Amino acid sequence: DQSSLPQTRIALPLNSKSREALESMRVSLEQTLTVTDVYKLSSGEFTLSGSGVLRIPTEVKPPGKAAAEQERKNRNHSIVARLPKTGVSAMPVGSQFDDLSGLLGHNVRGQQLWLQGAPPANMPEPDTLKPAAAGYVRIVSSNLLNFFNGDGSGGGFPTDRGAKTYQEFLARATRTRAAITRIQPHLLAVQELENDGFGPRSAVQTLLDLLNQSGNTDWAFIRPGSDRIGTDDITVGLLYRQQVLEAVGKAHMLQSPEFDGLSRQPLAQLFRDRRSGVEFLAAANHLKSKGSCPDSGHNADQDDGQGCWNPARVAAVATQIEWLENLGETLGTTNIMILGDMNAYRMEDPVASFKAASYIDLVEQISGLPQHSFLYRGQTGTLDYLFASPAVAGYARAAQIWHINATLARNMDHPQPWLRASDHDPVIVDFDFSQPSTSD
Repeated sequence: DQSSLPQTRIALPLNSKSREALESMRVSLEQTLTVTDVYKLSSGEFTLSGSGVLRIPTEVKPPGKAAAEQERKNRNHSIVARLPKTGVSAMPVGSQFDDLSGLLGHNVRGQQLWLQGAPPANMPEPDTLKPAAAGYVRIVSSNLLNFFNGDGSGGGFPTDRGAKTYQEFLARATRTRAAITRIQPHLLAVQELENDGFGPRSAVQTLLDLLNQSGNTDWAFIRPGSDRIGTDDITVGLLYRQQVLEAVGKAHMLQSPEFDGLSRQPLAQLFRDRRSGVEFLAAANHLKSKGSCPDSGHNADQDDGQGCWNPARVAAVATQIEWLENLGETLGTTNIMILGDMNAYRMEDPVASFKAASYIDLVEQISGLPQHSFLYRGQTGTLDYLFASPAVAGYARAAQIWHINATLARNMDHPQPWLRASDHDPVIVDFDFSQPSTSD
């Protein structure tokens, strides 16, 4: 019974030495505490911060010493908490408590604050999304979190990377359809799509069917001149509304060493806006992740905050930019968009490489900072972008990351059917091609 123990008042930040001295003590945190991680909330575990929602160090600081110092501050400002099983309810990152008390204990993973109970959290208002203005073209990038449809006929589960059961896949598909119905995109670039071809039972065909159930029935997907895009289990895709956009000519894939077993092969297509006649080249991307690290070599983790495979991502960016600009010259356009999951936070080298080549992060330019599309170990950051060449950036009128996934608990019920369809938030940019580009 915790109530029989004397209570010690503490406050974050606390370093590891101070925490060790408090182990097995009943403590009271009389400060505003912010929920900064809900990945294990369904089992009663979450992370609290004394400094608001924590940010990935390389989202806000340059790699190296500055990022390491930010990591130390984040660690001192956070504490893992555990609720009694009867006290678990869904709450998003950003929820706040004014005062909490509990027993500071330790398990095999580290210190935890075992709460006697928790008062109702002050939850943030859900992120809103306005429809695109009349005549605007809405372009979206979305990581689908391993959209694998089994054998396409209700069997073939568990899949290699996605749903374990058909019912789990149907639940995910329902949330995905609900999100698309709310977003109403005209062009959709996706990542983590099962790489099983383009046939009637393929994952991309299942996704197409969902899009055609979202209020418009004119969806099509871009099909390159091959059965698969690369050799990875997952791939990228481009899907579009035929009444709004016309696919001009053939699709293009970049086959080079940088995209052989590392970053997924990009898929590019020239589109024409039917209303204005403006053409643009769009490329769907998914750069190499920070997982499965080599033990040595230049792609190993350099302990600078960027994780492993950073040179591979930088090389992929350079190769792709050169490819797209040459392709644009051949196709007669300087309107280039590079969409996708870059697996690099805002201050990291791959993002700097895009900007050094004059590509513009439209969400940052139009909506400002801070931003985030992903949550990792209780820290938010941006992995998902729409980079635009200056020529096409001038057509952009609105841009946002719609926060419906990353900061919500998995395996829990949520109040809206489109919530937690993935672990990444979608990037949404509206273009007005009927007016001259402001870059002209």
